[in-house]
Amino acid sequence: LDVPVLAARFDITEEGLRYLRQWVNESGIRWGIDDDNVRELELPATGQHTWRFGLTRMLLGYAMESAQGEWQSVLPYDESSGLIAELVGHLASLLMQLNIWRRGLAQERPLEEWLPVCRDMLNAFFLPDAETEAAMTLIEQQWQAIIAEGLGAQYGDAVPLSLLRDELAQRLDQERISQRFLAGPVNICTLMPMRSIPFKVVCLLGMNDGVYPRQLAPLGFDLMSQKPKRGDRSRRDDDRYLFLEALISAQQKLYISYIGRSIQDNSERFPSVLVQELIDYIGQSHYLPGDEALNCDESEARVKAHLTCLHTRMPFDPQNYQPGERQSYAREWLPAASQAGKAHSEFVQPLPFTLPETVPLETLQRFWAHPVRAFFQMRLQVNFRTEDSEIPDTEPFILEGLSRYQINQQLLNALVEQDDAERLFRRFRAAGDLPYGAFGEIFWETQCQEMQQLADRVIACRQPGQSMEIDLACNGVQITGWLPQVQPDGLLRWRPSLLSVAQGMQLWLEHLVYCASGGNGESRLFLRKDGEWRFPPLAAEQALHYLSQLIEGYREGMSAPLLVLPESGGAWLKTCYDAQNDAMLDDDSTLQKARTKFLQAYEGNMMVRGEGDDIWYQRLWRQLTPETMEAIVEQSQRFLLPLFRFNQS
Repeated sequence: LDVPVLAARFDITEEGLRYLRQWVNESGIRWGIDDDNVRELELPATGQHTWRFGLTRMLLGYAMESAQGEWQSVLPYDESSGLIAELVGHLASLLMQLNIWRRGLAQERPLEEWLPVCRDMLNAFFLPDAETEAAMTLIEQQWQAIIAEGLGAQYGDAVPLSLLRDELAQRLDQERISQRFLAGPVNICTLMPMRSIPFKVVCLLGMNDGVYPRQLAPLGFDLMSQKPKRGDRSRRDDDRYLFLEALISAQQKLYISYIGRSIQDNSERFPSVLVQELIDYIGQSHYLPGDEALNCDESEARVKAHLTCLHTRMPFDPQNYQPGERQSYAREWLPAASQAGKAHSEFVQPLPFTLPETVPLETLQRFWAHPVRAFFQMRLQVNFRTEDSEIPDTEPFILEGLSRYQINQQLLNALVEQDDAERLFRRFRAAGDLPYGAFGEIFWETQCQEMQQLADRVIACRQPGQSMEIDLACNGVQITGWLPQVQPDGLLRWRPSLLSVAQGMQLWLEHLVYCASGGNGESRLFLRKDGEWRFPPLAAEQALHYLSQLIEGYREGMSAPLLVLPESGGAWLKTCYDAQNDAMLDDDSTLQKARTKFLQAYEGNMMVRGEGDDIWYQRLWRQLTPETMEAIVEQSQRFLLPLFRFNQS
């Protein structure tokens, strides 16, 4: 569907294609038209992860909601409902045509029966426009030529499609759809034989060393390349001959260019050996007027300098505005060339930011979840997360990352509410979210055992709770919002993830807001593998003091990236902080251990992704410098130290 003429045949627009990419991915489609297609490959049919399975989910989503349950072991896909459901019909038409043609083309046929197939297929799948009509015509002409040759040879046996397809592909590779040579005053072409027609001006571009003459590595089984004989074809000699033909074709001017500097490291790059030989020959056989008395070396150097033009690398180079043939008239670069512009002493400058009168609690939670990301997204309106256009083409055998977390989140909530986990299992299976067969059952049993242990801890501490409205004045701003699930004895949260400082920061923010609003209970967060954050009750004044620090951090983080890396900085603090004496250790041994822990969390390993691989941090720095590390430690100690000081888990 990325081919416009194919998408046009089925009335699918670019916007519709974006929806379909998302739907195909989320509905569990991986490969195979249907179960019959899977069996043809001698694989077990699972009834899932095929195009028919995903299409059935989309069509069910138009007829019913997923909350109503599954239908014949298939869960409706809700996103395909509403006004855009027409897209599902267009996709169904495409899949139906593909299935019909897949079955029809699988049979061998006599040549005369293959003759109309090409035109019928092109009409079924493509709606050509003025730009692609020539390509369609060429394909049909070549197809008819292949059939005609076979009929002319009076070949009467049945022929498989693969034979005709390979011959057609080979012919199309050798054919050019549009030969526009000599179509206008300026002609662009590759160096090819019989193209050396006399021109007033001949320009050879990209004549770098290693690019021309072209180098082709010989095949390992080519014995002729190991012992060449006179008369064997040499691509390198052919290119030398083509270069000579191009020189002879130039009647008035010959222009040769090459890239003289590397775009990566500005290192010098050299011209093709053919160009260098030409320059050397001209320098040794000619001299400039007035150089008759010079020796050969000096005369040759002056001739080469006269022939060579070294262009500037920047459009605002002052040399571009000097009188001469290369004088630039680009007005936009003139201030920079004349050094009339005003440059900052340092490009990175803090952005002025004034705290609004009201700050929603959601805004603070989003900021402290990832301060650097929040600066780019909330202040600069920049997002580095590109839309993933790749659609997985393999069934899930294991679940990791976000998929595993989302399933565990729903499973944990169901176990906490003491709902039927088996019903949830059937729902995930009907949606194609679980690995098939025994793989899915083993995965589900493993997750149930682990989540049940976490759910038991939650159930033991859970009490009836209600939402608490927040309208709190702090540091000159009004914090508004709601705290969900506030129990008589405080806040209780649970997550199906491992212990992390980032999770602790979210609980700490909620705890401060809760205590500053008059709450007198503790706050707890239960995590996997017996992980836990627990904060004791705080006086309202003390909670406001720490909350004002977070408000100030939010203000600073909206002006410039706030270098609070919770896992790396938290690893440093965990090593240096002495909880018994409430002091930071600064001896050499402790600092060395803290540095090691910091780098372990920042760089990661083969099993765990390092925090430094985060795309938001990579945008600020490519390599971690001692200055950056010091700034991270300083900011982390400033904002994360209270978490370790008050944590009672």
